[in-house]
Amino acid sequence: MEKTFPIVLSELRKERGMSQKEAAAALGISQALLSHYEKGIRECGQSFLIKVADFYGVSTDYLLGRSTKRRELQQIAADIFRGDDFTESTGKKMVEAASIIKTAMSDGNKSEGVHLDILLAIMLYKILIVQANAGNLPKNWAGRACINGEVKCNYIYMNLIESCSVKALNPKVNPNPVPDEPIPEPIEVLVKTVEEFIAKNTLELVPPVPQEYLI
Repeated sequence: MEKTFPIVLSELRKERGMSQKEAAAALGISQALLSHYEKGIRECGQSFLIKVADFYGVSTDYLLGRSTKRRELQQIAADIFRGDDFTESTGKKMVEAASIIKTAMSDGNKSEGVHLDILLAIMLYKILIVQANAGNLPKNWAGRACINGEVKCNYIYMNLIESCSVKALNPKVNPNPVPDEPIPEPIEVLVKTVEEFIAKNTLELVPPVPQEYLI
């Protein structure tokens, strides 16, 4: 059975354990108006639809019954990138850059030897291990890295993970290199953001070099 906006709106509120009065206050409308929306007596405008989608963390297509997916994969990916270092706009550029690189590599056998899926999985695994070791995630989530209730997150193990990631980044050399072409904006944003982060943190990791060695 295809769900309509009134049904979805009501279900999402109940999932949150909120009364109509509480939800209406949070959405900036009267309880009576929310009741009319949930009963299908009145139709809402686009601005309210977007507000509801943001409030419940779902897509507008899901609200309208046009999709069974609560959130689009692209938005989920953009949210992963959003944080202290990335704004929402930059996060979306990262997702676009990933799509551009993936598309560019899909031509012929350019992607042979490069496994973007496992590279992403390894990155998330490293985050999981570090955060579980720090007590910010359940330790039992760390799989084999969790031994006798403790997460092994030492230098040797982290380097072992990094060495394995190199195996997923071993491209076949192209005998006909791709020529230069205009750089897409998302790629520019990706490169600039990462290079600035590397430059900033390199200063902290690398000891000062004596002036006489810089000649």
